[in-house]
Amino acid sequence: MSAPATIRPGSAGDAIDDVVPRHVVQPESPEELAQVLAGAARDHEATVLRGGGTKLAWGRVPARVDLVVETTRLDGLVAHRYGDMTATAQAGMPLAALNRSLADHGQYLPVDSAFEGTTVGGMIATNDAGPLRHRFGTPRDLLIGITLAMTDGRLVKAGGTVVKNVAGYDLGKFVSGSHGSLAAIVDATFKLLPIAHASATLIASYTDADAVARDVAALSASQVEAVAFDLRVSDRDGAQLLLRLASSPAATEAQMAEASRLLSSRPSVLTGEAERALWTDQVRLPWADGATVVRLSWLPTSLPALLAAIERIHRDGAGPATFTGRAAGAGLLRLEGDARACAAAITQLRASAEVGHVVILRASRALKDQVDVWGPPLGSAEVARALKRTFDPAGVLNAGRGPI
Repeated sequence: MSAPATIRPGSAGDAIDDVVPRHVVQPESPEELAQVLAGAARDHEATVLRGGGTKLAWGRVPARVDLVVETTRLDGLVAHRYGDMTATAQAGMPLAALNRSLADHGQYLPVDSAFEGTTVGGMIATNDAGPLRHRFGTPRDLLIGITLAMTDGRLVKAGGTVVKNVAGYDLGKFVSGSHGSLAAIVDATFKLLPIAHASATLIASYTDADAVARDVAALSASQVEAVAFDLRVSDRDGAQLLLRLASSPAATEAQMAEASRLLSSRPSVLTGEAERALWTDQVRLPWADGATVVRLSWLPTSLPALLAAIERIHRDGAGPATFTGRAAGAGLLRLEGDARACAAAITQLRASAEVGHVVILRASRALKDQVDVWGPPLGSAEVARALKRTFDPAGVLNAGRGPI
């Protein structure tokens, strides 16, 4: 590999599913990043992009990894246009550091992550989002501009720096959720939100799946504008609805009263540090103790069937099963069984008419050997392959780990 960036041999600490890369490189500028990718494409080196390294376990087991390209030296805040409520940050900037900087002007990027070291680039590449997704969407929805380094050595920009713009193709949509399979993110521009002056969370507990579904439907059809509307299901606590309201003090109080009226189960209320701790735990709960983590989605009307499926999984030996997710239809299932039991549970979920997009995010090597992490090809698979051929004709990015 020939490039001006700093390069070192790979080590066991750089391994991806026990596959140690031959080299690790840290470009110091966007231009160097583009040159590194061009060299990798020319030399047909299987390449993995790495930011904070918090999600490297996601994806198929690579046959080989020739090169890991780190973005950690591209970690600056390019601009905070607080009057326009937008900001541009480089790919290697940690999300937590970005939000600390934005808070100086009472603004934030409304994306929550379970991983302390999550970077801007990794957040976009995985389209990872937590409870705030209910109100604000995923990183893909907040992205208004992007700069990419391509495998032909070019730097390409799309979008702009204001919320309303029509400049160029929407490349941000293509790379969001591509897991580094198409191009390297150099920097990204987001629309921001003001930090709310008041916040409170209602917690309602249930023993009846139908009652949960009725309350979810009632709140979804109401005028209650929740910032987060989450579900937690565990063997210890049963089912809980978590509803976070954040606005002005008066509006928050009024929304709390309306939501409490609609709930069939009398809720408890958390504010302040206890509320922050609850949501931190909600985001991190699926990732505790190294268990298998599966992402899935469902239609709101299928919620009782989903809860029944989780109970079956527990009975069949893939549990204890813990579920956390958005009440409106997307979440994470944590399974603590062995590889065979987890493989059976995942196969069962994929065969269900009520559950869709079942993707394994974290799993042992043994489980990945039994079940494809991405599942059967979707109808859009050929479109994805065409994008891959266009963006990465040498096919070197992400070392075959998917999803594209």
